[in-house]
Formats: sequence, C-alpha cells, structure tokens
Amino acid sequence: MTKQNKYHTINRDYFLQTAQSFRKPFTAKDIAAKLEDNENPMGTSTIYRFLEEFCADGTLRKTIGSDNTAEYFYLKPCENDNHCYLECEKCHHIYHVDCKHLRGFSKHIAKKHFFELSSNNLTLTGICEHCRES
Repeated sequence: MTKQNKYHTINRDYFLQTAQSFRKPFTAKDIAAKLEDNENPMGTSTIYRFLEEFCADGTLRKTIGSDNTAEYFYLKPCENDNHCYLECEKCHHIYHVDCKHLRGFSKHIAKKHFFELSSNNLTLTGICEHCRES
C-alpha cells in the first residue's frame, strides 16, 4: 500500500495531523487522549487501524518501549534512501538525518559484512545537544 493510493477522509487527516504533533514517541493511549477533542471522536479500533496502516506505509514507526508498550513516532517523508533517525535517550525526540555520508556506511556494511541495510528503519540512539546542555 502506498501513500498515494490511500483515500483521504477527515478522520484519517486529523489522525495524521495529531500523530505529527507529538515531539516524542507516543502510545495508542496518548493519541486517543488527544483525539478525544475531535468533534467526531474515533473509536479504539479505528485508532489501531490507522496506526497499523500508517506503520505499513512507512509514515509511522512502531517500537517497543522499556515497559513493553508499543510506541509510535511520525517519520518525516524523505526522497533519499540514505537517511536515518536519531532518537534522544533522555527526551525521546526523533531527529531525521538526510546525509550523503550514510551512503558510504551502507556500502561498507554490505561489502564488508554481507548485510544490506534497510535505511528507512535505521535508528541510532544517544543524547541530543539540548539534553547534554541541560
């Protein structure tokens, strides 16, 4: 399923806008709480269906948090295959990195380690500049 083939509905668009508003990973419960303010509230099954659909098309990424809860975050669209995401271990903000140097890294892994990376799933963790300074 590609993003272009999916039809637009008010609920789908509102769900995506809400997902984009989070600055750190969110749970289904978090998004449900934000969506309660919608004039046409969404049912739990609709929320889970949208989470599944947006994960399948690459708009959202699903991870498992430290308490074994599914967490999601919005992935900024990128035309380049040589990108990754940086996640701060303190504030959990996700940074998109579109860098030509990643091409060399991917080639190195493929040539020397016989492993082809899926760049759209590459997330590196560490501490962001803001959290290091505070």
